[in-house]
Amino acid sequence: MNPKFRKALIWGIPLLILILLGIFFAWKHSAKDGKVTSNLPEFSFEEEQVQQTEAASQTRGIKIPGYTVIPIAANSQEVEVDLYNPEENQVYFQISFVLKDSGEKIFESKLIKPGQHLYTISLTQPLAPGDHDITIQYATFSTDGAFSPRNGASVDCVLRAEE
Repeated sequence: MNPKFRKALIWGIPLLILILLGIFFAWKHSAKDGKVTSNLPEFSFEEEQVQQTEAASQTRGIKIPGYTVIPIAANSQEVEVDLYNPEENQVYFQISFVLKDSGEKIFESKLIKPGQHLYTISLTQPLAPGDHDITIQYATFSTDGAFSPRNGASVDCVLRAEE
């Protein structure tokens, strides 16, 4: 073997390995900082909301809360409710309110973590006093970081706008 070629191999291979290791560690470090881009859609989460007296049920299994009537303040876009994702769930919720008569979406949450409550929400429009038939739509997404859609649910309900 040519001595120059052998010397090039002796220095070249370790140098190549060092360069590749440097690239690998730089990539791994940037992944920890969240600087690696992906093709996932951007999801945002609801901020934690805390209420003074909070009672949570502690039963097992995946749950979709059902409501028959939700009382809210009439003529106000900022309304007090108690929407939540049961702690036992292994999915994120995205909750929407859709008016049954027009099909108009008047509320859509960001992602809600298991165990998280929403006590105040913003409607797209204030509702006049009276009963308003809505469908509460639950879109669910995996908590594994892939945000894969899971089975959702719809619940019929009445928003009772009270003065």
